[in-house]
Amino acid sequence: MTASADFRGHMSPEAPAISKPRGSNGVEVLPALLSKNDLRPMIRDTRRYARSFRRSGLLLATSLRRLADAGAHTTYGRKSFAEWAAHEFSDLDLTPDAIKKLSAQGRVMLVLERYNRIALSDPSTFPGTSGARILSAVLSAHSEDDMLRVWDHCPAGHVVAETARRAAQSLLPSPPATRAQPLEPDDVDQDEDEVEECPRLRDLRMRIDRLHDYLYEISLADDPIMVRRSYRDFLEDAEGLRAALAAVLPAKTVA
Repeated sequence: MTASADFRGHMSPEAPAISKPRGSNGVEVLPALLSKNDLRPMIRDTRRYARSFRRSGLLLATSLRRLADAGAHTTYGRKSFAEWAAHEFSDLDLTPDAIKKLSAQGRVMLVLERYNRIALSDPSTFPGTSGARILSAVLSAHSEDDMLRVWDHCPAGHVVAETARRAAQSLLPSPPATRAQPLEPDDVDQDEDEVEECPRLRDLRMRIDRLHDYLYEISLADDPIMVRRSYRDFLEDAEGLRAALAAVLPAKTVA
């Protein structure tokens, strides 16, 4: 009896090496670039997955914080919550250090909920993932009131790393080092990386991003209340678009 018959399911024949397609001259053939129309549905899917990731990640952080505040590790006879949670939720592949960072972000979420800044039942009110990290650093180094001031100073519905960092620098006398390390090398919230640009251009870019987000939320929403809310926010933000454009572009180019 052959080895493959004896150990079916445990052994498999060696797979052939995968070769990249090459042209007649031996040069690797690159795939054709997709058009913007072809890329648009892929971009929409990626944005939807990113929003789902952010929502799930912050809700996970909130649940971990509640467990920590409840002293779950003490009940189970452990000295460290992070060590206990990493073992208890080993299927999530989270290190104790990652647990600590998530728990700190969960504290931010609970404070924001307590002071009616967010609703845990409404993910559209959540901060961005990296925005939550900045708020966590502010909360750790300062106070709840200071963190709420930073939140309130950010554009409504756009609490991300860039806006939160700028608010902390302008409001707090000695802002913390807020360039926190992401939990993963390629965090979803990469669009908030610092970019050196003039304030007027930054304001225009952020305003356009928010308008895009409102339209996207409307396209996905299946709740009439959510559609009306997003449409109302879109109209309110769109009122300032002409002025934001005029501040960046020559006057004759703004119709």
